[in-house]
Amino acid sequence: MKLYSEDLWRHFREALGLKESPLGIYYTNDEPEGITPKEGIHLCMIGLLQNARKKGKIVYFDKSYFGCPGGAYYMGFLESPRPNIEYFLSCGIPGEMEGERYIKTPERAREFFAKMIPRRAPATYCVFKPIDQFRGDIEPEVVVFFVTPDILSGLFTLTNYALERTDAVFSPFGSGCSAILTYPLNEATREQPKAVLGMFDVSARPMVEKDILTLAMPYSIFLKLLENVSGSFLETKSWKKVHQRIPK
Repeated sequence: MKLYSEDLWRHFREALGLKESPLGIYYTNDEPEGITPKEGIHLCMIGLLQNARKKGKIVYFDKSYFGCPGGAYYMGFLESPRPNIEYFLSCGIPGEMEGERYIKTPERAREFFAKMIPRRAPATYCVFKPIDQFRGDIEPEVVVFFVTPDILSGLFTLTNYALERTDAVFSPFGSGCSAILTYPLNEATREQPKAVLGMFDVSARPMVEKDILTLAMPYSIFLKLLENVSGSFLETKSWKKVHQRIPK
Protein backbone atom coordinates (compact mmCIF):
# COMPACT_ATOMS: atom_id res chain seq x y z
CA MET A 1 0.00 0.00 0.00
CA LYS A 2 1.15 3.57 -0.67
CA LEU A 3 1.31 6.68 1.47
CA TYR A 4 -1.29 9.18 0.40
CA SER A 5 -0.57 11.87 -2.21
CA GLU A 6 -0.03 15.35 -0.74
CA ASP A 7 -1.77 16.96 -3.73
CA LEU A 8 -4.80 14.68 -3.47
CA TRP A 9 -4.96 15.24 0.29
CA ARG A 10 -4.91 19.02 -0.17
CA HIS A 11 -7.66 18.86 -2.80
CA PHE A 12 -9.75 16.54 -0.59
CA ARG A 13 -9.35 18.73 2.49
CA GLU A 14 -10.36 21.89 0.65
CA ALA A 15 -13.32 20.23 -1.09
CA LEU A 16 -14.75 18.91 2.20
CA GLY A 17 -14.00 22.08 4.17
CA LEU A 18 -11.90 20.17 6.70
CA LYS A 19 -10.19 22.24 9.36
CA GLU A 20 -9.32 19.35 11.66
CA SER A 21 -7.00 16.63 10.41
CA PRO A 22 -8.34 13.08 10.71
CA LEU A 23 -6.27 10.77 12.89
CA GLY A 24 -4.27 7.87 11.55
CA ILE A 25 -3.95 4.85 13.84
CA TYR A 26 -1.18 2.26 13.78
CA TYR A 27 0.74 -0.17 16.03
CA THR A 28 4.49 -0.15 16.55
CA ASN A 29 7.17 -1.56 18.83
CA ASP A 30 9.00 1.78 18.82
CA GLU A 31 7.84 4.08 21.59
CA PRO A 32 6.83 7.42 20.05
CA GLU A 33 7.31 10.87 21.52
CA GLY A 34 3.93 12.05 22.64
CA ILE A 35 1.23 11.85 25.29
CA THR A 36 0.22 8.65 27.06
CA PRO A 37 -2.05 8.04 30.09
CA LYS A 38 -0.49 7.75 33.50
CA GLU A 39 -0.46 4.28 34.98
CA GLY A 40 -3.41 3.59 37.26
CA ILE A 41 -5.32 6.73 36.26
CA HIS A 42 -8.75 6.13 34.72
CA LEU A 43 -9.09 8.24 31.60
CA CYS A 44 -11.29 7.86 28.52
CA MET A 45 -9.38 7.35 25.27
CA ILE A 46 -11.75 9.66 23.41
CA GLY A 47 -11.03 12.48 25.84
CA LEU A 48 -7.27 12.04 25.60
CA LEU A 49 -7.47 12.16 21.81
CA GLN A 50 -8.39 15.83 22.08
CA ASN A 51 -4.62 16.36 22.29
CA ALA A 52 -4.19 14.85 18.83
CA ARG A 53 -7.31 16.43 17.35
CA LYS A 54 -6.89 19.98 18.66
CA LYS A 55 -3.19 20.29 19.42
CA GLY A 56 -1.60 18.06 16.78
CA LYS A 57 0.08 15.88 19.41
CA ILE A 58 0.84 12.18 19.11
CA VAL A 59 -1.21 10.12 21.60
CA TYR A 60 -0.31 6.51 22.33
CA PHE A 61 -1.26 3.60 24.59
CA ASP A 62 0.17 0.26 25.67
CA LYS A 63 -0.84 -2.64 27.93
CA SER A 64 0.20 -0.77 31.10
CA TYR A 65 -0.75 2.79 30.15
CA PHE A 66 -4.21 2.73 28.64
CA GLY A 67 -6.44 4.97 30.76
CA CYS A 68 -9.59 2.87 30.51
CA PRO A 69 -9.82 -0.96 30.55
CA GLY A 70 -12.51 -0.79 27.90
CA GLY A 71 -10.21 1.14 25.60
CA ALA A 72 -7.40 -1.33 26.30
CA TYR A 73 -9.72 -4.20 25.40
CA TYR A 74 -10.76 -2.65 22.09
CA MET A 75 -7.12 -1.84 21.28
CA GLY A 76 -6.31 -5.50 21.85
CA PHE A 77 -4.22 -5.16 25.00
CA LEU A 78 -6.65 -6.88 27.43
CA GLU A 79 -8.75 -10.02 27.04
CA SER A 80 -11.75 -8.52 28.87
CA PRO A 81 -12.95 -4.91 29.29
CA ARG A 82 -13.83 -5.39 32.97
CA PRO A 83 -15.30 -8.04 35.34
CA ASN A 84 -19.06 -8.54 34.98
CA ILE A 85 -19.16 -6.37 31.87
CA GLU A 86 -22.45 -7.97 30.85
CA TYR A 87 -24.07 -6.57 34.01
CA PHE A 88 -22.38 -3.19 33.70
CA LEU A 89 -23.84 -2.71 30.21
CA SER A 90 -27.29 -3.96 31.20
CA CYS A 91 -29.13 -4.16 34.51
CA GLY A 92 -26.25 -4.00 36.97
CA ILE A 93 -25.93 -6.04 40.16
CA PRO A 94 -28.18 -4.89 43.04
CA GLY A 95 -26.10 -3.46 45.88
CA GLU A 96 -22.84 -3.88 43.95
CA MET A 97 -22.94 -2.26 40.53
CA GLU A 98 -25.18 0.20 38.73
CA GLY A 99 -25.93 -0.85 35.19
CA GLU A 100 -25.71 1.52 32.24
CA ARG A 101 -28.79 -0.14 30.64
CA TYR A 102 -27.41 0.17 27.11
CA ILE A 103 -28.33 -3.48 26.48
CA LYS A 104 -31.56 -4.88 27.90
CA THR A 105 -30.28 -8.06 29.57
CA PRO A 106 -26.95 -9.64 30.60
CA GLU A 107 -27.70 -12.48 28.17
CA ARG A 108 -27.88 -10.06 25.22
CA ALA A 109 -24.65 -8.44 26.41
CA ARG A 110 -22.90 -11.83 26.52
CA GLU A 111 -24.06 -12.48 22.96
CA PHE A 112 -22.59 -9.14 21.91
CA PHE A 113 -19.18 -9.90 23.39
CA ALA A 114 -19.18 -13.40 21.94
CA LYS A 115 -19.17 -11.71 18.52
CA MET A 116 -17.17 -8.61 19.37
CA ILE A 117 -13.66 -10.00 19.70
CA PRO A 118 -11.02 -7.32 19.04
CA ARG A 119 -7.86 -8.24 17.23
CA ARG A 120 -4.96 -8.84 19.59
CA ALA A 121 -2.54 -5.91 19.56
CA PRO A 122 0.18 -6.79 17.00
CA ALA A 123 2.81 -4.56 18.64
CA THR A 124 3.63 -2.79 21.91
CA TYR A 125 2.08 0.60 21.23
CA CYS A 126 -1.17 1.80 19.65
CA VAL A 127 -0.54 5.25 18.19
CA PHE A 128 -2.93 8.04 17.13
CA LYS A 129 -1.63 11.04 15.21
CA PRO A 130 -2.93 13.55 12.66
CA ILE A 131 -2.87 12.09 9.16
CA ASP A 132 -0.92 15.02 7.76
CA GLN A 133 2.01 14.14 10.05
CA PHE A 134 2.61 10.73 8.48
CA ARG A 135 5.89 10.52 6.60
CA GLY A 136 8.24 7.85 5.32
CA ASP A 137 7.49 4.15 5.68
CA ILE A 138 4.81 4.32 8.41
CA GLU A 139 1.24 3.89 7.18
CA PRO A 140 -1.90 3.96 9.34
CA GLU A 141 -4.17 0.95 9.47
CA VAL A 142 -7.22 3.08 10.22
CA VAL A 143 -8.17 6.70 9.56
CA VAL A 144 -10.84 8.35 11.73
CA PHE A 145 -12.58 11.68 11.15
CA PHE A 146 -14.16 13.70 13.97
CA VAL A 147 -16.62 15.89 12.07
CA THR A 148 -19.80 17.93 12.13
CA PRO A 149 -22.96 16.77 10.30
CA ASP A 150 -22.37 18.91 7.19
CA ILE A 151 -18.86 17.55 6.62
CA LEU A 152 -20.05 14.08 7.58
CA SER A 153 -22.68 14.25 4.85
CA GLY A 154 -19.89 14.87 2.35
CA LEU A 155 -17.74 12.03 3.68
CA PHE A 156 -20.69 9.64 3.79
CA THR A 157 -21.70 10.39 0.22
CA LEU A 158 -18.11 10.31 -1.07
CA THR A 159 -17.52 6.92 0.56
CA ASN A 160 -20.48 5.40 -1.25
CA TYR A 161 -19.45 7.13 -4.48
CA ALA A 162 -15.81 6.02 -4.27
CA LEU A 163 -16.63 2.41 -3.41
CA GLU A 164 -19.42 2.32 -6.01
CA ARG A 165 -21.96 1.07 -3.48
CA THR A 166 -24.97 2.44 -1.63
CA ASP A 167 -24.24 0.60 1.62
CA ALA A 168 -20.56 1.45 2.12
CA VAL A 169 -21.14 2.99 5.58
CA PHE A 170 -22.67 1.23 8.57
CA SER A 171 -23.23 2.06 12.23
CA PRO A 172 -22.91 -0.91 14.60
CA PHE A 173 -23.59 -0.85 18.34
CA GLY A 174 -20.46 -0.35 20.41
CA SER A 175 -18.32 1.96 22.47
CA GLY A 176 -16.77 5.09 21.04
CA CYS A 177 -13.36 3.40 20.95
CA SER A 178 -14.69 0.27 19.23
CA ALA A 179 -16.22 2.42 16.49
CA ILE A 180 -12.93 4.14 15.69
CA LEU A 181 -10.65 1.10 15.91
CA THR A 182 -12.07 -2.39 16.44
CA TYR A 183 -14.77 -2.29 13.78
CA PRO A 184 -12.65 -0.64 11.06
CA LEU A 185 -9.80 -3.08 11.75
CA ASN A 186 -12.26 -5.92 11.24
CA GLU A 187 -13.52 -4.28 8.05
CA ALA A 188 -9.97 -4.13 6.70
CA THR A 189 -9.94 -7.95 6.53
CA ARG A 190 -13.07 -8.11 4.36
CA GLU A 191 -13.18 -8.35 0.59
CA GLN A 192 -15.50 -5.33 0.45
CA PRO A 193 -14.75 -3.24 3.54
CA LYS A 194 -17.05 -0.50 4.81
CA ALA A 195 -16.58 2.70 6.78
CA VAL A 196 -17.94 2.91 10.33
CA LEU A 197 -20.14 5.73 11.58
CA GLY A 198 -19.82 6.20 15.32
CA MET A 199 -19.63 8.23 18.52
CA PHE A 200 -23.16 7.33 19.55
CA ASP A 201 -21.78 5.90 22.81
CA VAL A 202 -23.61 7.87 25.52
CA SER A 203 -20.68 7.47 27.94
CA ALA A 204 -18.18 8.84 25.43
CA ARG A 205 -20.29 11.70 24.06
CA PRO A 206 -19.26 14.14 26.84
CA MET A 207 -15.66 13.70 25.61
CA VAL A 208 -16.42 15.34 22.24
CA GLU A 209 -18.22 18.49 21.16
CA LYS A 210 -22.01 18.20 20.99
CA ASP A 211 -22.08 18.36 17.18
CA ILE A 212 -19.30 15.83 16.50
CA LEU A 213 -19.60 12.28 15.19
CA THR A 214 -16.91 9.96 13.84
CA LEU A 215 -16.36 8.19 10.56
CA ALA A 216 -13.60 5.60 10.70
CA MET A 217 -12.30 3.44 7.87
CA PRO A 218 -9.47 1.15 6.79
CA TYR A 219 -6.64 3.12 5.20
CA SER A 220 -7.45 1.55 1.83
CA ILE A 221 -10.84 3.31 1.82
CA PHE A 222 -9.25 6.63 2.79
CA LEU A 223 -7.00 6.40 -0.27
CA LYS A 224 -10.03 5.77 -2.48
CA LEU A 225 -11.73 8.86 -1.09
CA LEU A 226 -8.72 11.00 -2.00
CA GLU A 227 -8.71 9.60 -5.52
CA ASN A 228 -12.41 10.24 -6.14
CA VAL A 229 -12.90 13.90 -5.33
CA SER A 230 -12.49 15.00 -8.93
CA GLY A 231 -15.62 14.31 -10.93
CA SER A 232 -17.77 13.71 -7.84
CA PHE A 233 -20.68 15.66 -6.31
CA LEU A 234 -18.08 17.74 -4.43
CA GLU A 235 -17.79 19.81 -7.61
CA THR A 236 -21.54 20.46 -7.92
CA LYS A 237 -23.75 23.39 -6.93
CA SER A 238 -25.58 21.17 -4.44
CA TRP A 239 -22.42 20.60 -2.40
CA LYS A 240 -21.36 24.24 -2.70
CA LYS A 241 -24.55 25.23 -0.85
CA VAL A 242 -23.48 23.00 2.06
CA HIS A 243 -19.81 24.00 1.83
CA GLN A 244 -20.70 27.69 2.16
CA ARG A 245 -22.05 27.26 5.67
CA ILE A 246 -19.16 25.13 6.99
CA PRO A 247 -17.18 27.37 9.38
CA LYS A 248 -13.99 28.65 7.77
